[in-house]
Amino acid sequence: MSLTATELSALRWKSTATSVTEADALLSRIWSSTESRQQITAELIKNADGKTPIAVRTGVMNLVVVAPGAERAVGAASALSSLPRNPSRTLFIVPRDPEGPPTFRARLEIFCAVTPRGDGTSACTELLWIDASGEAGRHLSSMVPQLSLHDLPTLLWWDHTIDPSSQDLKELLRGVDRALFNGSDQRGAGINVVSDLVKVAASTGTALSDFSLIRQARWRDAVASAFDEPEIAPYLHSLTEIRATYSAGSNSNAPVNIVKPTYHLAWLTSRLGASVVTPLNNKSGSWSGMISDGGQRIALTLEPVVDAGHSGTTLALHLKGERRGSTLELTVRADGATTQVQAAINGTLVKERVFRAKRATDAELLSNALELGEVDPLSPSILRTFVQLVG
Repeated sequence: MSLTATELSALRWKSTATSVTEADALLSRIWSSTESRQQITAELIKNADGKTPIAVRTGVMNLVVVAPGAERAVGAASALSSLPRNPSRTLFIVPRDPEGPPTFRARLEIFCAVTPRGDGTSACTELLWIDASGEAGRHLSSMVPQLSLHDLPTLLWWDHTIDPSSQDLKELLRGVDRALFNGSDQRGAGINVVSDLVKVAASTGTALSDFSLIRQARWRDAVASAFDEPEIAPYLHSLTEIRATYSAGSNSNAPVNIVKPTYHLAWLTSRLGASVVTPLNNKSGSWSGMISDGGQRIALTLEPVVDAGHSGTTLALHLKGERRGSTLELTVRADGATTQVQAAINGTLVKERVFRAKRATDAELLSNALELGEVDPLSPSILRTFVQLVG
């Protein structure tokens, strides 16, 4: 796997290992004495006293990335290379043929800041590229704890499809503090996979965040801003319909992942404090359900639209409200760079606004996760509501 020029200039030590035990011993040995840490930074410029800076490992967190296959691995590696803040230790695991012979191959690398810090030390991070096949690739729960720094929190980025019924995944989640995944990448409609994963994470006490959900922040901001308007605010608890249209792709017969549009419904349901009357069910290609906001029934609809865009992407969010003989129609759309809001009462436009808010990349979301240090505050309630909507 290629490294950027910046990374190459900061590479201070590398080695290889063919077992978990060997990799663990190599990393322990390199930090075991002042002399060994000085070897890492031997080529750096000496300070004013003529002394070579001593390498010190950063105290941020463990990052575990699981990305099988060359294409996924390259994409995840690209996200890692652009992080402004690096974890103390990153385990980049690429599971290979699960039915093949058990193999473990690791490339161990240490990167240090080119310019030493003012206290005479050089901040370093560790990176382990791990190829695991056969039984080794099927039992990550035994590999990750041994190769992680035990005094730091662990963030898991599971960058591929998920099997919530896997006992190994459940054991792996028990050993991490937070897990990031992408619900829109899951098989079939995706909603049952995500629902089951949320339940498993709840049983293991693992905080869960979905990139697909976090990306929708700009949609949520747009809807919230509309209800800040005096003309629109009274309709908040008088909604009668929430409808999300989504791309069914160019082939309407192909299975479509509907996690993204379902998240919109889950967020609105949770923020309204509404209860689920009828979970979402599929009838003739469209999904429908019903919630209750203090006795006010609200119809939920997920409507597929044959579109050349990415299958499963939300195209528009429509809210309808009725109050004292008047009708509100609120529509939100988004593209790669903006979010657009239109609101009309009895057919008369009362609000129209365009927000400059681009779609976040995986690298930006991962960077935010590292900087935040905890799960985003809205995810837990939205995911709990999501489970109820899926039924």
